[in-house]
Amino acid sequence: RQKAAANIKAVNEASGGKNDKAAALAAAILRGVTMRPSGKWQAQLYFAGKSRYIGVFDSREKAALAYEIAREKLKTEKQSAEGGSLSPKATEAAVNAARKAAFEGVNERDPRV
Repeated sequence: RQKAAANIKAVNEASGGKNDKAAALAAAILRGVTMRPSGKWQAQLYFAGKSRYIGVFDSREKAALAYEIAREKLKTEKQSAEGGSLSPKATEAAVNAARKAAFEGVNERDPRV
């Protein structure tokens, strides 16, 4: 998606900025985030060959943050496993821990407030 956004940006610049809407749309696409029919945003990722549900959030930014937190958590879990692979039970435990970390990270109070 980032490659597509870069290609659209290059074409937009070459055409004199006639495709600003397409460039903005391409830049706005967030990985692992989709809009639900209710208008809320869902975060999910693929891990160990399956789609893993993270949760539903009020804003697109919160869903994207939850995706990134869960992805990083699962990445470190997989690296710490022997041989780089987890048993099915360990996989589920890792996904649940990543989901919990994502919700805690998204719902943290802003220290500036």
